[in-house]
Amino acid sequence: MGYTVEVCNKKGIPDAFGQEIRKSIRETGILGIEEVFTADLYRFEGNISPEDIEKIAKDVLLDSVIQEYFLDDVHIKGKKEEGCVVIDVFYKKGVTDAVADTVSVAIKDAGIKKEVRVSTGKRYYLKGVFTKEDIERICEKVLANRLVQEYLIR
Repeated sequence: MGYTVEVCNKKGIPDAFGQEIRKSIRETGILGIEEVFTADLYRFEGNISPEDIEKIAKDVLLDSVIQEYFLDDVHIKGKKEEGCVVIDVFYKKGVTDAVADTVSVAIKDAGIKKEVRVSTGKRYYLKGVFTKEDIERICEKVLANRLVQEYLIR
């Protein structure tokens, strides 16, 4: 079974990383990006239950004071309705994912002894006026290192 957990800042908590990404995009000459929101992505595969995923999200991944989490693609639907383009960036297969390794250890420390494969990534929500070519350029120049990462425009 597979699950995706998205962890992002709660409303009202500034997204400093998103602001830096917006600045980097502007430096490429693309000026139509009004806002950038970011989220950490965690993919889980294995014989785990929805209850296990809830426990992992709450006990391992989340800083409940400033963050919230969403399972699978629940958050995307609302952001797309707001006019955002969604881009997911993950490491390519075979590339060391140190954060995933750390999460795997933390899952076992949290008492979940099942075999779980973890991969991590980043989700970007871009809002503004831009072309498809602008989005491709943003992915290639700012969001992903094509040697070790792949991206998906959703």
